[in-house]
Amino acid sequence: MSKIALWGMQHGLGVTSATAALAAFIGLEYDVRTLVSQPQRTDGDIERFFNRTINQYNRQFFAIGGMGLDSLERVAKSSKLERDSVKNYTLMVERNRLDLLWGSERLNRPQQGSIEAVNMVFRMAAEYYGISLLDARSGQDNDVSNSLINDADLVVICVNQNVSVLEKYFDNQRKYWPEVLEQKQHLLLMTQYDPLSKYKIKNIANKYRFKSPILTIPYNTSFRDHLNDGDIKSFFSKNQYISSNHENYFFIQEVSRAAKTILHEIGINTKLKRIERGS
Repeated sequence: MSKIALWGMQHGLGVTSATAALAAFIGLEYDVRTLVSQPQRTDGDIERFFNRTINQYNRQFFAIGGMGLDSLERVAKSSKLERDSVKNYTLMVERNRLDLLWGSERLNRPQQGSIEAVNMVFRMAAEYYGISLLDARSGQDNDVSNSLINDADLVVICVNQNVSVLEKYFDNQRKYWPEVLEQKQHLLLMTQYDPLSKYKIKNIANKYRFKSPILTIPYNTSFRDHLNDGDIKSFFSKNQYISSNHENYFFIQEVSRAAKTILHEIGINTKLKRIERGS
């Protein structure tokens, strides 16, 4: 399994919604066992984005304790983690293709041994899942995020079209990076992207002489409404077969491009893993 950490240099860059969008799209379009999680849970946004699906498939688990990362941390500390342990503590989003691991509020105040136990959980997840998409807390001074980044096979750095954010990345990037990121393979993802802005990706690449691809998750009103409704899976299902003149077409194409690039970067053949229409 490949671990992919999504991270931003500061808060408010849409890292969680981008993680959810990529997870929902990959779960719908690719035959790859995928795990999505926001290990350091605060407002529970990523769980809330999938709420309707979670309620539909996992209703019986809501009244039962012992789900999520906190429980798995205890299992890891007791040295009882096995191949299927992580799967058994997750909530199903897309059968056999996408599971959600409930995050931990306790990791906001990690105790001794907690961070290593969490890393053990995601290492063991490699025995079952093809990829893990992890929403790492933004900013530099976070031990949990730094550990997730250090353990990741690929880091996706999230920025937006705010000039101060762009300058932090292109002009003084290492000043704003965790030290563990300096030797890490990474991709650049622009969230809440407005293609009509003066600061579109072509102009940004030219201005900063940036030769690598810039991926985007565009701003989209319908997508945001589905996030608020906890129905992100339905958004992608409803827009799976839209034509090029549909208002959501550009958004879907850009999420598809981002997902395909990320999967290629970690060695997954997207042509072989793409689910045939109607199958």
